[in-house]
Amino acid sequence: MEKTLQLVECSFKKQRDWTRQDGTKETVDYYEVTLTDGIDTIHGETSGPLTKQIVKDGEDKLRLIEGHWYAVRFTINARKYDKDGKSGRFVSVMIHQMMLLS
Repeated sequence: MEKTLQLVECSFKKQRDWTRQDGTKETVDYYEVTLTDGIDTIHGETSGPLTKQIVKDGEDKLRLIEGHWYAVRFTINARKYDKDGKSGRFVSVMIHQMMLLS
């Protein structure tokens, strides 16, 4: 999905270990971001390629500036899970692209 959204909040760069389906592990860098159009609000994480493009309060590339508007491409994923005898759904938002508009 692609929308024009205002950046409300952006975390510092974060890291976590990720285990792939084949059992291999890797460390993943990401930012947590909250974006809104005034009606709908999403809270998600930047993808690996987007994270590499971001320089927060820095040099060049893509700057994340709270209060500014961006063209944003993202996906919303919902997965079923069964854990410890309980089932449910896990929803996540992955931000793939952001382009500063103002």
